[in-house]
Parts: sequence; C-alpha cells; structure tokens
Amino acid sequence: MDDNRRRWLVFGLCILVGLASGSNYVYSAYAPQLATELHVSSTTVNLIGLAGNLGVYATGPIWGKMVDSRGQRLPLLLGGFSTLAGYSIIRLFLVHTLSLRSAGASPHSLPSSPRLAILLVAMFLTGSAGSAGLASAVNATAKSFPDAQRASATGAVLAGFGLSAFFFSSLGRVFFAGEAAGLVGLLALGTGLPMITGSFFIKAVPPASKEGYERIQGHAGDSHIPEIIFDSGFRSSVDEQRGRTSTSSRNGPSLELIRSRSSNTPHAIPPRLDRNDSSGPLLKSGHTPPRTEYSPLVLLRTPSFYLLALVLAILCGTGLMYINNVGTVALVLARQGRAGYNKKEVSGWQSQNVGIISIWNCLGRIGGGIASDVWKARFNGQRIWLLPVVAGLFILSQTVALFTTHVESLWFVSTLLGVSYGCLFNVLPMLVLEWYGMGELTIQNFGWICVAPVIGGNLFNLIFGKVYDSHSVGRIAAPDNPAEDPVSAVVRLTIRTLTPRAEGAHDCLLGVPCYAAAFETSLFGCLVALGISLGLGWDREKQVKVERDYLSVLLLSQLKCVC
Repeated sequence: MDDNRRRWLVFGLCILVGLASGSNYVYSAYAPQLATELHVSSTTVNLIGLAGNLGVYATGPIWGKMVDSRGQRLPLLLGGFSTLAGYSIIRLFLVHTLSLRSAGASPHSLPSSPRLAILLVAMFLTGSAGSAGLASAVNATAKSFPDAQRASATGAVLAGFGLSAFFFSSLGRVFFAGEAAGLVGLLALGTGLPMITGSFFIKAVPPASKEGYERIQGHAGDSHIPEIIFDSGFRSSVDEQRGRTSTSSRNGPSLELIRSRSSNTPHAIPPRLDRNDSSGPLLKSGHTPPRTEYSPLVLLRTPSFYLLALVLAILCGTGLMYINNVGTVALVLARQGRAGYNKKEVSGWQSQNVGIISIWNCLGRIGGGIASDVWKARFNGQRIWLLPVVAGLFILSQTVALFTTHVESLWFVSTLLGVSYGCLFNVLPMLVLEWYGMGELTIQNFGWICVAPVIGGNLFNLIFGKVYDSHSVGRIAAPDNPAEDPVSAVVRLTIRTLTPRAEGAHDCLLGVPCYAAAFETSLFGCLVALGISLGLGWDREKQVKVERDYLSVLLLSQLKCVC
C-alpha cells in the first residue's frame, strides 16, 4: 500500500478512535438515572462526573509524553482496556451487582466511602482512556498532513470526539429505550474495541515533501546570487520569540541562504544562519530571533501559557458545567414545578439535548478548523483572533440559558454551547501547536495546557451542584450564616450534603432559580475570558511585528553582503 492510501486509512481510523474517545460527554444522558438508581444528590452526581473529567484532562501530560516518546500503539492499547474496565464497573453498579452501600443498609443511607471510591476510579479510567485515544489520534493526524491541511484534518478527528455523545446516546435510545445500564454496556464495547484495534494500525505517515516554502531564484546568469528560501511563517509568524529552545522546525519562521551552485561564488555564505549570533541590530536592542519549540520546563515559565490556560479553564469549565448538567436542566424545565413527571418524556428531552450538543460540538470542531485555516491562509490573520469570537459565543450561550424557561426552547442553548465548545477545542490546540512547537513535544505540551480544564471543570460543576442542592426540596445546603467562619461553613455544608434524605428530597421544583446563580457565575467568567483573549491578540500582533522587522533587517544585511 502506498503512503497516500496508508495516510487516509490511518486518518479514518483516527476519526473512529476520536469518536470512541469522547464518551465522557455522554454522561449527562444517564446521570439523572444514575442519581435515581444510586439515591445520591446532585452534588454527588457532579462529583462522579468530575472524576471522568479529571481522567480526561489530568492525565493529558502523561499520555502526551508517552505518545511523543513511544508512539501511538501503547497509549491506545492501555486506553482501550481502561475504558472497557471502567464502563463495565459502572454498569455493575447500575444493575446493583455492586452496591454503593453496605449490605443491609437503607437505600437512602450514606454511600460507603470505599465503594464510592471504586465508582470514582471507574469513571476516572474512562476519562483517562479518552485522553489517551485523543492524544494518539491527534498526534498521528497532525504529523500526517501538511500545514495547509493540518487544522482541517485534526478538526475532523476532534469532530469525531465531539460527535461521540450524539452517536452513543442515539444508539442507546434506539436499542435500549433510554435504559442506562444498556447504554453503559454499549459504551464499554463501543469505546474499548476501536482503541484496541487502532493500536495495531495507527501510525503517522509524514507528508512526502516539505510544505510552506517559496523559492526566489536569482536572475539568469547571476550565479553568484544565492537562492533564498522563505518559510511561510515569514509572512505570518506563529512562534513565541522569548524563552524557546533553539531546535529548528520548519513550522517556525526561518531564513535559509543556499550557497550558489557556482564554484566561483565570491561570498561563502553558510547554509543556515546562526540564530544565536548577537551581531544583528535587533539583537543589540534587546530582541532575540524567534525560536521554534518549547520544552515543558520552559513552557511553564511562559506568561502566555498561563493566560491561555486560564481562558481554557474558564471556557471549558463553563462548557463542562452545562454538558454534565443538561439532563438536570431539562428535568427542571420539563417538570414545571410538579413533583411527579413523565419519565419517558423527560428522558426524551434529555437525550435530545445531549444529541444537539454533540452534533454542534462536532460541527464546531470542523468549522473551527476550516475557519482557522481560511483566516490564516487567505487573510493572513493570526489564529489568536478566533479565540475572542469563541468567548463571545460562550457569553451568548450563558445569557440565553438564563432567559430560557421552557424545555422546548432549551435546544437553542444547547446549540450555542455545542458550537462554542467545539470551536474552542479546535482553535486552542492550533494555537498551542503554533506557539509552542510542532516537534517531538507537541502532544506533551498540549497535555500540560489541558490540565486547566480540571480546575475549571471542577469549580463550575461543584458550583452548579451547590446551587441546585441549595434550592432542593430537602434544602441540603441551607442559607449561609453571615457570622459563621469559613471552616465551619465548609464542615456544615459537607455534613448536610452527606446526610440521608427522604425520597424526592434531592429534587428542585423552582424552575430556573434552581441553577440561575451558577449560570450567572459562568457568564461573568466568560466575560473575563473575553478580555484576556483580546489582550493576548494585541500582544501577539506586537510580537509578530518584531519578528518581521528582525527578518527584514536580517535579509537586507545578507543581501548587502552578497552584492
């Protein structure tokens, strides 16, 4: 099989693995049933979901290092068996083969801590497996396509990741009629087998030739004038100029002067300029030439890394809060303050909104990649300017959510959130690849920045759980005492959260006020993220101007030497 066919075969398998890797987004489709079967509060349900999110994002650096150093096979193999084991354990809890409480205990008593820990570890395994699968698939795809197609190709893999919730929730609805245990069993096989199979076939197939160079030939007869090759990054620099390692990469802006083919060339010009040469005028003024790749230690000392991580933490946390709790939001709006409700009808609304988020998440990842490539290639723009657009979409989604009072209208919120979340996870990976290098540390660096959603996801999901429980029938989290010290407040809320409640005590019948404060908090966070992303954009434009000025002066000085 030739390289081109192998490349497309690997690409197709990477999309399939991406589809299997996004199964944590299906959680909201069975979370309400999980709460009902296990008799736990909204806060506990969010804690279980957070274990999955923690697995996705906290293990990113580990899988990234493994993929960068050992390739895709081992991470995919380990990920496949991890997700198979994790979902199998969760299913055992749902069918009561494993109990969350000690033998003979009341269904409404406190969960056994060791048993709850087993459930949390199982969810963590499913999330970690998703991270392994996505890291492997994105790495193989990014290294198999040239720069002009890279964002679109990785966008397709990320789209499969985003489409996972719709795919599995739809299959579960068709074959298991919304029955949670059947859906989780489907997830065990549907996520484990593609990763295990992919581990034997997925391997990067690099492009045959270097892309992104323009060759300027000397005039006929002027054999003493060397050929000058500019990297496409000369027009639109994408690398940070401070704190980088000096390894060369074709993705960074470079200037290469090739010695003339004539043996009579009067000026012996080395084939590559020394970037550490401090004789250039810009270097004397305190500027350094751009470098191309960060090591993890240098990355952690870079201010822009922390700003990008903060934006990701806020926006991803907002997205995860809605994705993990859309089933609860649909339940609140559908029951319209009634204690009783049609479970089949509510399950339909929940599955519908999970599917809507998944579809638009998928389209957002594809559209974000295409828009990113077009913006850079056709309009010569910096990709960073797409980040404020994404933040604006998040702001719109949270605003609409606060004014949505009927479950029939919830589809619009789910659409906006899905598009926003999908675009975020195409635009931001491309920024990481361009700013911090496309070499051996690609996935490892992206893994480090993906630790940010652990913080954001935990924070916003716990806020939602606390707000919802504070408005529940059992009033698990009573209004705070202004005179109470913070430590006592935490202890009191923890005790109240874990205290057994009667049937229905965990329900909220107030409508939008059940969760409004959580969405108001996320809306404020998104406004902060918008401000940070705009600041990053302006700073980026200044850095690009410095890099272009440096390269222009360098070119002119070398041409003078030749002449």
